[in-house]
Amino acid sequence: MIDWLLRRLADRLGVESARAGEAITPRIRFEQPWPQALALFVVLGAAALIVWIYRREGDSPWPYRALLGMLRLVLVLLAVFMLSEAVLSVERTGLPYFVVMVDDSASGRIADQYEDPASATAASALAKAAGASEPRRLDVARGWLEADDAKVLRSLQERHKVKLYLVSNGARPLAEIDAPADVAPALEKLKGVEANGAQTRLGDGVRQVLTELRGAPPSAIVLLTDGRTTDGEALAQAADLAARKGVPLFPVGLGDPRPARDLELADLLVEDVVFVEDQVRFQAKLLARGFAGQDVVVRLKERPADSDPAQAREIESIRLVAPPDGEPKRFEINHRPKQTGSITYVIEVEPRPRELQVENNRLERTITVRKEKLKVLLVDSEPRYEFRYVKNYLERDETIDLNVVLLASDPEYSEQDRTALPTFPAAKDDLFKYDVVVIGDADPSFLSSAQMRNIAEFVTEKGGGVLFVAGELFNPIAYRGTPLELLLPVELAELKNPSAQGRGVDAFRPVLTLEGRVSPIFRFGDDEATSLDIQRHLPEQYWLVEAARKKPAAIVLAEHPTLTGRDGKLPVFVYQFVGAGKAMLNTIDDTWRWRYRAGDRYFGRFWVQTLRFLARSKLVGRKQAELESDRKRYQRNQPVQIRARFPNPGLTPTGGEVAVQVERKGHGSRRVTLKSSPGAPTVFEGVLSQSPEGRYEVRLLPPPVLDGPIPTAEFEVVAPAGEFERIAMNEPELTRAAEISSGKFYTPLTVGTMLRDLPKPRKVPLDTDPPIPLWNSWAVLLLFLCVITAEWLLRKRKQLV
Repeated sequence: MIDWLLRRLADRLGVESARAGEAITPRIRFEQPWPQALALFVVLGAAALIVWIYRREGDSPWPYRALLGMLRLVLVLLAVFMLSEAVLSVERTGLPYFVVMVDDSASGRIADQYEDPASATAASALAKAAGASEPRRLDVARGWLEADDAKVLRSLQERHKVKLYLVSNGARPLAEIDAPADVAPALEKLKGVEANGAQTRLGDGVRQVLTELRGAPPSAIVLLTDGRTTDGEALAQAADLAARKGVPLFPVGLGDPRPARDLELADLLVEDVVFVEDQVRFQAKLLARGFAGQDVVVRLKERPADSDPAQAREIESIRLVAPPDGEPKRFEINHRPKQTGSITYVIEVEPRPRELQVENNRLERTITVRKEKLKVLLVDSEPRYEFRYVKNYLERDETIDLNVVLLASDPEYSEQDRTALPTFPAAKDDLFKYDVVVIGDADPSFLSSAQMRNIAEFVTEKGGGVLFVAGELFNPIAYRGTPLELLLPVELAELKNPSAQGRGVDAFRPVLTLEGRVSPIFRFGDDEATSLDIQRHLPEQYWLVEAARKKPAAIVLAEHPTLTGRDGKLPVFVYQFVGAGKAMLNTIDDTWRWRYRAGDRYFGRFWVQTLRFLARSKLVGRKQAELESDRKRYQRNQPVQIRARFPNPGLTPTGGEVAVQVERKGHGSRRVTLKSSPGAPTVFEGVLSQSPEGRYEVRLLPPPVLDGPIPTAEFEVVAPAGEFERIAMNEPELTRAAEISSGKFYTPLTVGTMLRDLPKPRKVPLDTDPPIPLWNSWAVLLLFLCVITAEWLLRKRKQLV
């Protein structure tokens, strides 16, 4: 009744009506309030005095005197009312806030394979409501908010002001819903959200929201998340702050709480150009999550390049034991191709039930397989043992087209041997038709400066390969100061020949370096371990030329087990890139000893594989440029090193820079400039930064001097490991946060009951209108005059005046 009267009074006094979502509360307030005891004493004292006076005064009936006493008491109350300066105060209240936070971190792209059928059905139904075909976590969150014509948001909006936030690296406002018309635009904004957050900071996000709304704490916070905090404050700590502010948390767990399961293949390594019947090594890494100790099958398939992927047929398979989580396992599959052409090889690991994703179960690479014979020129001064055994074997090998030159032989030798040439080729064209030149212990006095310059040009410009096989007389010490010195991968100034110094060399077996173990040259068996075991049991060597110092770019494949020089142990097999081709040095001259009790099995493999290794630069298509990234996979925002190499110095662009086009597949492209590398003028390097997830293709923007196929490279950018390192829904953390804050935890299966469980909204104070004085109003003055006049007239009527 009093509230109704005060509202009527407020309306009479012109107080503005409540706006949408608001309410007004009028009340009487005193600007000069009396102390409560004094006010009570004055009112009660006045009442007692009035009663005492009217009981003793006159012979009027008691009802008449009671009426007079009441009028006198009203006058006292009006006097107190005016002396206290009474005013009408109007307080305005509004709807409370309600916060919905949606996790948009990268883990929101995960489509969970639920083990529980009911949970799988519920998640799929919500994702379908968002128009998604798979129950990706972000789509499940969207679906709950969009389902049944956005029933959830519309119900919340009726009693709240709904604030929609995104949370990943932090909390970010997305939309505010104050009226029914705001629901549709909010959902449109949510549809445009992509799960790209690099981190999940749930605790920091909740704390940030509570801080922003500290003046008007929300009725509750709904969290749509998997509960995995990858950085910052734990959610349970923020829940403690929410509890102190009286804000309950209602987490909705997205994802399967069971540990994630996934198999992934990565980092495929294989040669781009191989030969028929070559043993091609496909090396890759297997990463497993949730399959540790289980057997998995890896298959190698092939199909013609540019053909339908369904045409791929299985050619090899191996069985592996899945490694522990987070520990990649390197493996290899070997295959000997039987046909020529461009062939696409596919390595895939067999998908398993409840696997997180299967698109990372396969890798592809297109390889060119060739069959043409290698043209090899073998040069020596005398027919020493190494020359004889190498010549005899290569003459019989069907993949080698051999010519030999014995510089100190009789003229009749070339007439008696079908492979022999009378002299070393004098014309460039005659030399450049070969793929590899093998120079044994050749006396440089038999070669002109022009012929030696031709050999250097054959390597640096034509991409040919040259193999120097050391000898006790000339190679390589006698080549100091000649054009051949540029090609050798060791410094000749510090070379020593033990035989020339009258020293012997103890028997030894070369020790393969890490590069040598993975090199195709020493692939004596079907795999690396078998090959290494065979190499360790080959017959010993008894001589080497001591190269104390290698050139800076040289790569050592095998070294002496004990003897050392300035750069460590003495090299036995060493090579380097020189311009477009390769130059290799064998510091020993008795690989023929490997034939002992084995025939040509290992000796022949070594020589054929060495020649193919050296010829590959020339046969790869005579590449004018090569383009590569330092890795095949990067995390988001991790710098991508891009490198362009021009094997032929004559085709190297001038100006110190080249450009590449980097295209994110399905999106736009951008241009990146590569700068010339200091000390390596044929190499250009650059960095690509700030790259979102996706598959990328890098294409060289060709300088005018290039023709033929445009070099390309590919790489992939993935989310940071933190978002995918632990992807199971963190149910214990979400449950704990709900309990601490007096909320409740839900899953997609149980979230339908949430609206019934939410706390009743509390009105939020907005502001107070300026007070309206009542004590000095004309209405109060007239009421006072009317009461005092009425009392005087009544008293006069009974002659009490």
